[in-house]
Amino acid sequence: MQISDKSQLDLVGTGLLINAHEGKCDRLSLEAIVPSLIFLVFVARAAATAPAYPLKASANGRYAVDNNNVPFLIIGDAPHSILANLNNADATSYLTNRGSNGFNALWIELLCDGYTGGVGREGSANYGRDVNGKNPFTSTLTGGYYDLTTPNPPYWSHVDYIVQTAATNGLQCVFTPLDQGGWTQTSLRNGTNRCYQYGQFLGNRYKNSPNIIWNLGNDFQNWATQQNDAVILAIANGIKSVDTNHLTTIELNSPVSESQDDPNWISRITANGVYTYYPTYHEALVAYNKPNVMPVLFLEEHYELENVGGEFGTPNVLRRQEYWSLTSGALAGHMYGNHYTWTLPSGWQSHLNTTGMQQLMYFKNFFSSRSWYNLVPDQSHTLLTAGYGTYTTRGNVSNSDYATAAKTPDGTLAVIYTPVRHTLSIALTNFSGCVTARWYDPTANTFAAISDSPFPNTGTHSFTTPGNNSAGDGDWVLLLEAPGM
Repeated sequence: MQISDKSQLDLVGTGLLINAHEGKCDRLSLEAIVPSLIFLVFVARAAATAPAYPLKASANGRYAVDNNNVPFLIIGDAPHSILANLNNADATSYLTNRGSNGFNALWIELLCDGYTGGVGREGSANYGRDVNGKNPFTSTLTGGYYDLTTPNPPYWSHVDYIVQTAATNGLQCVFTPLDQGGWTQTSLRNGTNRCYQYGQFLGNRYKNSPNIIWNLGNDFQNWATQQNDAVILAIANGIKSVDTNHLTTIELNSPVSESQDDPNWISRITANGVYTYYPTYHEALVAYNKPNVMPVLFLEEHYELENVGGEFGTPNVLRRQEYWSLTSGALAGHMYGNHYTWTLPSGWQSHLNTTGMQQLMYFKNFFSSRSWYNLVPDQSHTLLTAGYGTYTTRGNVSNSDYATAAKTPDGTLAVIYTPVRHTLSIALTNFSGCVTARWYDPTANTFAAISDSPFPNTGTHSFTTPGNNSAGDGDWVLLLEAPGM
């Protein structure tokens, strides 16, 4: 993690951070900071080691861990149409870029027609063919819909290449087997038996590929219709009959949903996927509070450089979505999207290293360098007691002024994200000891010291945001840390 508050770190190194009045909390300030620095060293060493895929749910069901039970924060891009639009050379370039820039997951449509940036509409000739002109299946049913039991080997060899190249770059493929936005009639014409066989084909082909996550559905607007749900359940059942190695989730309907809205999926998934174009804290909390506890993964929200429902995916909107969701319980991670990296049109290469992507990596580094996986949302405002704004369940992301907060049960860490200027009242009695407080600028990856920090863990203290951040916006992160007992 880049820490640009160099002067403060220099003072830590020399012991000069202690204030002149030499109170108990001043002497303990190093105790709060040194463990964080040690943890940063640990994370840096861990980052040098290839991740041990596949992922699974943690023992408490709240976050994802790798195959060595190390907590893992999923950070993904969404190249939905990669099979349709990128040849092997371009795909390798894209995958290398994403891996080297800190992504660890990619949402890919295994069957991609015009709905997700590919070719044709279902039922038309050669719909869903890949960039090499290969159809995914060799036979069709009445009406021109593919027979899902007739996979075309060259097409699936292309998929294999993506899986293998992604793996060499530390990337997981978050595969949607059959997109319900564009392939609904194909699934219905095939029925449950053929869909089950298609699922078995996928499960058998990729059960031993460690870098896979299954994400069914996608814009599954008609999941409440029994026959529509049944065919996708059949695909999931087919996969699960031969592959129990991988995390599985489902994206249901826009504009807002979480996987457990459909109770038929609860026994079939191992992660709860959230989808919303509204302020993300609400649906993340809905998913987090479900009695069937499983890691909450934020699947889809406003994409960068794209307008949905009259709201444009600006860096400010993206930051709100990211920090709100994690501090509201989406501890498994966050899937990002970018208009140019999901449609992959001509010139996509010039839209890779965007402001939104860079700030997403600040987000990833901020949380992965501390114990994000132990954070518990402050739903009853016992930590952030006042100054948090108004909680809304609908409306534009950019119109919400609500500040979210989360803390660890041991009292050593709390994170508060405010999207606008606020004076935040914090109950310091939540902490295990004297509290070191800093402002974090999510647009610049820098920290700002707070006067009189560290504070005794007594009473309530008001923290006022320090004006605009480096991008000229009002959002900030308040980081509060205390030594362990």
